[in-house]
Amino acid sequence: MQGHANFSFLFRQLLGRELASRYKTTALGVLWLLLQPLLMLGVYTLVFSGIFKTHWAGTATTADFALVLFAGLIIFNFLSEVLVSAPTLIVGQPNYVKKVVFPVEILPVVRVAAALVTALLSLVILLVAQAMVGQMPSPSAVFAPLILLEMVPMLLGIAWAISALGVYLRDIAQFVGIVSSILLFLSPIFFPSSSIPQNLRALIDFNPLVTPMEQLRAVTVQHSLPDFAALAQHFALSVLLAGLSFQLFRRLSRGFADVL
Repeated sequence: MQGHANFSFLFRQLLGRELASRYKTTALGVLWLLLQPLLMLGVYTLVFSGIFKTHWAGTATTADFALVLFAGLIIFNFLSEVLVSAPTLIVGQPNYVKKVVFPVEILPVVRVAAALVTALLSLVILLVAQAMVGQMPSPSAVFAPLILLEMVPMLLGIAWAISALGVYLRDIAQFVGIVSSILLFLSPIFFPSSSIPQNLRALIDFNPLVTPMEQLRAVTVQHSLPDFAALAQHFALSVLLAGLSFQLFRRLSRGFADVL
């Protein structure tokens, strides 16, 4: 019980420090948590709706397209923030690694929690934007935070595995950057998954972002209930990934201090 209390206290301290350190040297501070997703939304909406004239079934206006686009970006950014930063989570904290009593496995947990805070704020922006364009959020929107929480085991698995491998394979940082860019354009962000040709369905079937993207859109911009069966299957696979990744992390962590 005492160990659990100490872990919880350490988690809260590290999370607070993580969130505070991100923007403490900037003029606008925490406002960037709101400005970054809004700026990204504006750019992508302009490019794909205004320049490339991308159409999404069921969207009649640019505002409708922007809402659909933003819902997909919330899920992508949630994963991308963890994926891109994971390789340096351990390498960038050698002082923590060399402390005998410090639980280094908490560092990926803190990073995922910080990304979750950003994703939840983006979700609030989405719901407020809906109201501003005259689309009041439906009761099904109460399931939206649940969909983000469902992603947590998957992201923990990614963070534990990549952060541990990043200690020994420094090139992995460049690799995950490429993977993030690939996922941006192979995920149903700018197009519905139904538009993928049959011979390329594997790109959707094995993409871990598809289920949360489709379900977040369902409960927000499409005003429908989530597919609980699909979410349960995705969650079960995510928990399995997290368990295997944690075991890998624990095994590789024995040599962290020697390498760093």
